Amino acid sequence: MVLNHDDLGRSARALSVVGAFVERAAHITNPSHSKFGRASAAISLATLGARLAPVGWRFMKRNPVASIVVLTGVAVAVYLTRPARASERL
Repeated sequence: MVLNHDDLGRSARALSVVGAFVERAAHITNPSHSKFGRASAAISLATLGARLAPVGWRFMKRNPVASIVVLTGVAVAVYLTRPARASERL
């Protein structure tokens, strides 16, 4: 998986995998989902992570500052997509 500016379809597929990764991570952190659903989301998250690892490693070696910004953005996206706890809602 490579982000290529000349091939937009290929780049869109790579970014789609990143979006699915964030969605699965948010699914795992949501306590309202069943344990089975969160377990299956963890399995698919591991699979997507294995597909994204080489791309992330190359990106980190080429652009260390940008990779930190991207990792922070993914962490914030996962945090914002989780539901509020009962104590926070009151």
